[in-house]
Amino acid sequence: MKKIYSILLMILMLNSCGDAKMESLKKVLSTSRGGYALVIIKKKFTLEVYNSSYEKVNSYKIGLAHNPDMKPKLYEGDDRTPEGIYQINEILSMDAGKETESYRKLLNMNKVYFKKSKGYHKYGQPEADLGDNAYGPRYFGINYPNETDLKNYRAAYEKGEIPAVNGTPIDIGYGIAIHGNNDEDSIGHLCSSGCIRMYNRDVIDLEKYIMLSTPVIIMHE
Repeated sequence: MKKIYSILLMILMLNSCGDAKMESLKKVLSTSRGGYALVIIKKKFTLEVYNSSYEKVNSYKIGLAHNPDMKPKLYEGDDRTPEGIYQINEILSMDAGKETESYRKLLNMNKVYFKKSKGYHKYGQPEADLGDNAYGPRYFGINYPNETDLKNYRAAYEKGEIPAVNGTPIDIGYGIAIHGNNDEDSIGHLCSSGCIRMYNRDVIDLEKYIMLSTPVIIMHE
């Protein structure tokens, strides 16, 4: 009897998660100009693509923020990936024309060398610098923080849950994106400072579903 109860409980939980995803898809795809929505499921380390008929048309493996509690991002430096409903608000590409801002900005971002002494290292190799080209060939920015994030931040601040540095509360943070990588072993793991990492070949493939305002749903499970 106990085993049957556990199975039924698991089925109910799965159905509940599926219902939440479908409700979010219905909400965002009803107003989506591009006809696609991205669904990131943190617990499964997957990014799924759905069309306007709510059909899953693709799925990719991803890496996430390295904080092991996997809670939603709350403030800058908490090493968490946010959760909620967002939109793509920036598209940068190493394959755009060299005269474009899209190319120049990502080129300069990829020139930044990330050192282990600052907390940036290869996955499973704490003695190896993460290095340059950390964003890979594509960078799809999302509009974190949104209004819900700001509301959650203010509530946490009122409760005294936001750390302070020299008496000043840490800010909410910014700059969350879906992008490529220079550390393929990190994909499928907790590895980033908050962004969603993809294999470079996959983030290039993802571009065919992307436009400015493409909805991005980030869920825990």
